[in-house]
Amino acid sequence: MYIEYFETISLVVILCSVFFGGIVKGSVGIGMSMFSVPLIAFILPPTKAMMLLCFPVIVTNFIQMDIKRGISNYRFFPMFITLFIGILVGGKLILSLDLKTISIIIALTIIIFTFINFLGLNLASLKPIYEKKLSIIIGFFSGVLGGISTFYAPPIITFLVSLNLEKENFIRTTATMYFLASIPLYSSLIYHGLGNFYDLLLSFVITGPALLGQYFGTKIRKRLSNTIFRKTILLILIIIGFSLLIKNL
Repeated sequence: MYIEYFETISLVVILCSVFFGGIVKGSVGIGMSMFSVPLIAFILPPTKAMMLLCFPVIVTNFIQMDIKRGISNYRFFPMFITLFIGILVGGKLILSLDLKTISIIIALTIIIFTFINFLGLNLASLKPIYEKKLSIIIGFFSGVLGGISTFYAPPIITFLVSLNLEKENFIRTTATMYFLASIPLYSSLIYHGLGNFYDLLLSFVITGPALLGQYFGTKIRKRLSNTIFRKTILLILIIIGFSLLIKNL
């Protein structure tokens, strides 16, 4: 069965997908799944493609958390907690909601708020108490969306961009979010029978190319100014939003 499993897929496509996904991840801190999953989905079912990213996502984000510098952004911990709770809630709702409608709502939300960011939305001047309350709401909302559709990151990323976080601070914050959210997310996929031992085994194997790509991507990021970095993030969000919208219309 092990041999048959590997004979049914193109390792070249998978390895290249996670390598270049790692470059994107290293460069801007997001986008590995957005880049890799659609390519792998040409040869495997989308749920299998998502499961193969399990270890690459967890490991690359753990590295970008850079915990040797200390825990990143206690400021956003309430948002991370409500994100975790929201994912669990969304996971229970996944079988009772119209996923196509939900996906369209998510896509429109991403597009609208990203365009607002392009026009100069700036929440950096928000008082800490209001920022905290808003982050808690956004965290839970994103978690529910993530539990239903796996698209939990874009609303939070849009929020973080609007706070004008410094480049490396943004990277560590989003990495913490992805790392913490990936545990209940992938656990939920496995619980609902969308992943198995062979998916996890191959996921572990392809973590190497993902890390190599991340290394080169980090080199690229160090050459980006904060302005170019922010615009790149917004461009990726726009691509995510329109891709999701077109897919579900």
